[in-house]
Amino acid sequence: MSDLSPKVIRIRSTPKTIQLVPYWPDNAETWFLLAEADFCEHGITDQRSQLLAVIHALPREFSKYVTSQMLSPEVSNSYELLKASLLRRNALTDRQRLDELFRNIELGDQSAVSMLTRMKQVVGQCQFDEGLFRELFLTKLPQSVQTVLVTLEGTVIENLAITADKILEITKRSVPEICSMTKQTSSEDPAMTELCNSLQQMFRSNTHSKSSNRRPKSPQRRNSRGRSKSKPRSLKNPDWCWYHNTYGQEAKCCRKPCNFGNVSKSAGNYPAGTR
Repeated sequence: MSDLSPKVIRIRSTPKTIQLVPYWPDNAETWFLLAEADFCEHGITDQRSQLLAVIHALPREFSKYVTSQMLSPEVSNSYELLKASLLRRNALTDRQRLDELFRNIELGDQSAVSMLTRMKQVVGQCQFDEGLFRELFLTKLPQSVQTVLVTLEGTVIENLAITADKILEITKRSVPEICSMTKQTSSEDPAMTELCNSLQQMFRSNTHSKSSNRRPKSPQRRNSRGRSKSKPRSLKNPDWCWYHNTYGQEAKCCRKPCNFGNVSKSAGNYPAGTR
């Protein structure tokens, strides 16, 4: 009698595989988030399949983080083991993160947007006070840029970085170019027009302060209460010193050369002596 019982044929299924983007050593946390999103999109839930996909995306120098235990069929959480090993390598202590933020990140030749991105990468998933982070970002920008940005209260930090790059680009130009650009953008972008006007005022202030520094400063007044009633003379005599041009006979000091005393004697007035 023949055996008519059904035969069970076992077919070994091939695990699903996908090709992940190359591993990002400097931003492992974000890379794993993207990798796991790809796993979910393609329905890959098997740990071994996930492990092999990650291994194929790793640079050769990272092969030392793959252990024989992870490759063993007996291990059910091989992907999680490799992930934890790679994240430990990139883990920074709070002190290391602060040192990186305060000392090692500078604007340099990069854009403000790029600098902000790098600062966010260093902070990672850690909790960091937003106000402190904002202030730290501003302090890494040139003083001229900070002067404009501090007035933009309530603006998200990403938009501050974009505005900072615009200011940095504009400040490379001369004042006439800024004036010209203001006229061109007045009907197109009111915000940019306001920004240009602020920069023009800043340039004028800098120019005025520089020219003031070149001029000899007038001597500071002494005993200002006693002289506050004296009105400065509107006409200046080139042969008199600043004190006599300002206070006339009431001047308590005199700076040579000054012939006010000679003129006063010839006129029969009391001359103001040097004290």
